[in-house]
Amino acid sequence: MELKPINAKVGFYPSWWYKNYGISYNKQYYHDPDYRVDAFQKQQKILYERFGDVGLGKPDPQPEPFVDYGMVLLPAVFGCEIKFFDDAIPWAMPLNLSEKEIFELKVPDILNTYPMTDIIKQMDYLENKYGRVTGSINTTGVLNLGLKIRGDQLYLDFYENPDLVHHLFNICTEAIIQLAQYVKSRTGMLAPAVTPMAPPEMYVLPDCTVVQISREVFEEFVLPYENRLSAVLRPFGIHHCGKADHMLEGYAKVQNLEFLEVGPMTNLKRLRELMPNIHVNARIDPVRMLNCTSEEIAEDVKRIIDTGAPYDKLSIDAVGCDYGTPDENVRAMLKTARDYSLERMAALQQ
Repeated sequence: MELKPINAKVGFYPSWWYKNYGISYNKQYYHDPDYRVDAFQKQQKILYERFGDVGLGKPDPQPEPFVDYGMVLLPAVFGCEIKFFDDAIPWAMPLNLSEKEIFELKVPDILNTYPMTDIIKQMDYLENKYGRVTGSINTTGVLNLGLKIRGDQLYLDFYENPDLVHHLFNICTEAIIQLAQYVKSRTGMLAPAVTPMAPPEMYVLPDCTVVQISREVFEEFVLPYENRLSAVLRPFGIHHCGKADHMLEGYAKVQNLEFLEVGPMTNLKRLRELMPNIHVNARIDPVRMLNCTSEEIAEDVKRIIDTGAPYDKLSIDAVGCDYGTPDENVRAMLKTARDYSLERMAALQQ
């Protein structure tokens, strides 16, 4: 039987693109579909010329008529101010709503509220021009969105005002479902705006702020809403920012979970004990990609492969590689993932 290496990818942060090649992720990128499609073609050509030997990019990239809005569309729909940058992803400023304002809050009319109205116009334009529209919109996660609406006071609300938390998270969950269902109905995709490592049609929930709470708080306040999402938006996966060790027992209670993306240095052996049948995407630390030697990066990759089997349910990526990341580290990451995984698979067959 022919052996196939595990899937491995590298992604670059906006600063890498802007400082190396002048490709900006400013407001125009998200609001001008022609600019965005042209930028993507340029990026694919650049990657091929620079890293084509390790499988990145395309020599003759065709237009990809995709939509995108970072992780800020729902915060913007709820009224957050959005800041755009040439060399960073867009950022939503917290609303810091009062207790009274939270209890009066309702699910907005998402499809008729800016900037979703602009996204829908872009979808229509791309379909008319190319005959199709692809890509997805990052819905952000329940806790992520709640923090943008309530602000840091939410951390105290878990202990002082649980009814407020549940009211807010109910609204966040319904808004996420409405946005995700509409986007999938138009593009057939939900994963690409969160991770390239999951099947495009999978809904991958971004749990970017879960690392900031305890497992007990997660299970009481967040898990019920993630289970509601997992019942409606299937196939279902989770993206966890950062080391996930303290949350693994909690994630093992998420129903219908098929994919889990975890941050650097997560205990994959323990993860596999708790969730043996899901696909795991393990991430390489972008700070180490920037600062370590290629030999150290190779060791990071080998550590994942040594502890992350079965290999048909394992992938590796390094996203957010910043300006200054050495090219040799990119090559070391991808080559080691390819060669070492094949080596381990061959040894298992003997």
